[in-house]
Amino acid sequence: MPIHARPTTALAAATALAAALLTSAAAPANARERAAAPDGKIVVFVSEGTQVAWAGTRLVEFPASARCQSLPPGAHVIANHSGGRLLFFTDPFCAFPVPPPFNFIAPGYGAHVSPTGAFRVG
Repeated sequence: MPIHARPTTALAAATALAAALLTSAAAPANARERAAAPDGKIVVFVSEGTQVAWAGTRLVEFPASARCQSLPPGAHVIANHSGGRLLFFTDPFCAFPVPPPFNFIAPGYGAHVSPTGAFRVG
């Protein structure tokens, strides 16, 4: 094995160990909660003010959760960076699902949203 490969391997191992420790510290305590908790996050692009500009778009991040989360005022676009489907609702209490085919988006995709609705990972 070349000598120059060892520091890179050690650095990669240290990085993986740090990531594992940080991930396990934030994980739910018991196995049932770990199995039920979606991974990843949901990112919402929020337009502020009357002028919409790329530089003026604020990002709001939410942890992926099966709990109902109402969209923030000014919500414009949502991105699903979780491991589950992102379900949409027309009201802020997750009582009325959005009709198909606009009722969910798959992991790795995004969509335009109404700021009056809500979402949850399911």
